[in-house]
Amino acid sequence: MDCFASCGLLVITENGKVVDIKGDPEHPLTRGRVCGKARRHLDRLYHPERLQYPMVRSGTGWQQVSWDEALELWATKLEETRAGFGTTAVLHADASGSNGLLRGLGERFFNVYGGVTRPTGSLCWGAGLAAQALDFGGHQIHEWDDLVNSRTVLLWGRDPTRTNIHLLEHLRRAAAGGAEIISINPVQVRGVPGVRHVCPRPGTDGALALGMAHVIIAEGLVDTNFIKQHVQGYQEFAASLRDFTAEQAADICGVPAGVISELARRYAGSGPAAIVLGFGLQRYTNAGRTIRSIDALAAITGNVGMPGGGVSYTHQLWKQFFADLSGSEFATGRRTFPWPALARYILAADEPPVRCIVVTRCNPLTQLPDTSRARAAFRSADFVVVVDFFLTDTAAEADLVLPCTTFLESEDLVYCSLNNYLSYMPAVVEPLGESKSELEIYTSLARRMGLSDFGFLSNRQWIDKALEPVADQGITLERLKEGPVRNPAAPQVAWADRTFPTDSGKYELFSLRAQAAGLEPLPVYQPPESLAEGLQTDYPLYLLTPHHRDYIHSQFWNSACEGQLEPLPGVEMHPETSAGTGLEEGDMVWVETNRGRLQGIVKYANEISPGVVRVYQGRWHSLAGGVNLLTPDYIADLGGGSCYYDCRCRVYKS
Repeated sequence: MDCFASCGLLVITENGKVVDIKGDPEHPLTRGRVCGKARRHLDRLYHPERLQYPMVRSGTGWQQVSWDEALELWATKLEETRAGFGTTAVLHADASGSNGLLRGLGERFFNVYGGVTRPTGSLCWGAGLAAQALDFGGHQIHEWDDLVNSRTVLLWGRDPTRTNIHLLEHLRRAAAGGAEIISINPVQVRGVPGVRHVCPRPGTDGALALGMAHVIIAEGLVDTNFIKQHVQGYQEFAASLRDFTAEQAADICGVPAGVISELARRYAGSGPAAIVLGFGLQRYTNAGRTIRSIDALAAITGNVGMPGGGVSYTHQLWKQFFADLSGSEFATGRRTFPWPALARYILAADEPPVRCIVVTRCNPLTQLPDTSRARAAFRSADFVVVVDFFLTDTAAEADLVLPCTTFLESEDLVYCSLNNYLSYMPAVVEPLGESKSELEIYTSLARRMGLSDFGFLSNRQWIDKALEPVADQGITLERLKEGPVRNPAAPQVAWADRTFPTDSGKYELFSLRAQAAGLEPLPVYQPPESLAEGLQTDYPLYLLTPHHRDYIHSQFWNSACEGQLEPLPGVEMHPETSAGTGLEEGDMVWVETNRGRLQGIVKYANEISPGVVRVYQGRWHSLAGGVNLLTPDYIADLGGGSCYYDCRCRVYKS
């Protein structure tokens, strides 16, 4: 899983079986502390519904087949599709359900096959990545322990109590050292010491940031020296905000003008100020503009490249260090569809149409927005293959399901885009039943199809090949077996050298790359699509669909402990919201958008802003969930990002 920590684990085995999983106290980042998700890997490993054998759909349901039969069927379908429509009639949907390096070699197989249709952009973080690439020229984060140097920490759209528990200790240390922790979020963050809450309307964070920037500029709180030396486009940015007052921002975001002004002064004048970004605030159509507006606060106050400062979002450093194993040089054809609107593009595809879909490391029929359309798109294909270890919503729609190993059963390297460590994962037990790793599956398929350019290497040979560019720095398989290795290029403080790989060599408020691409060069505010559509009358409530503390996307929902999973999803709202709809806690209700409706149970949650409804994402349709039936397949303004939260709803009794 590409989670925030990729926790170090100690796995205890007896007689060839895993009997316990604990946190590794020697791990340099997670230090023995793990969340409930990590502990539940044991339940998932030996779950009675775990897939153990290849299965083919038949007229009466599922039929168990041998691996030889399964691979022959798959190879035949791929060859028929290539002969009849070309290789881009195959769509390979692959994501980060596992972040093992070797599990990603399916991309190599399909490039050697000839090149296929692949989703681009992101369901997760694409707009934020693209925005920071325009501003900074790339992606860097501060080490978490640098927060102790901060006087102010803005947790902007980030709830570490649910998705990033290891950050909490660093926030506690920062608070103990005198830092003020401020959460900017439509949902109040509980469990962070001394946190102060600022709650803008969903999708209006950009207006809040620009209102703060206006105050900082108008009151002369900018860092003039930093701007002169390291910032491109300050004059244009300042001019664009001349009339964007705190009062105007307040009208948009719902945060009082006085609070906006005080927040701006605190951020600009307290000393080093850190912004720690979450993903939720960039799940709107205006997401790229929002992140650029927040980044701008750091630039104009000089909170870039200094201890205790920065705008920490994510990075992709390890990907830049590995040898390229993708085999892109073998692809003779290539087509891309945006992840958020994947279903729409599949249904509209022509020359060629999508005839075969292969799914690895993801569960799109739970996770794609507007999943009714996604289901129709998958059913439009002639042949669907899913590699997984459970019969997920997506696997249940497949023609061929192949059982893969868990991370406990296959050797690999694992890294994370949200911290700086690379770790070795040994196989600690034999695969259950006839499960095979993705690498083993693709190697067997490549042999069968005569695709020798895939390269028939062992796990360790592939790992050694991936590490070749960093072997001279001592990063080898043998070294990784001793413990995690920190990326040698990862800074303690992001952009500490204040060298930015932008066209100007500076931080760019006025982005030359954006201008060249025909995009707005400056950060500006634009309402999210759900407001622009004028849906407020029929759908008066905001719908947020965040991560649940106990699950990561669609993983673990089916292995919830007995009695833990309630019969229907919770429809959480502030009591004031409930009163305004005539509903009471415990009522069975429908949550409806202009795409569909979902049944659930009203729950009161005082931490949620009035006018906002929360339904956690990830719960399977087959488990009475499926909130993405309701969410839009809009594409964000930058990075091909998703817009799950750009959603209005109404709630009524069922």
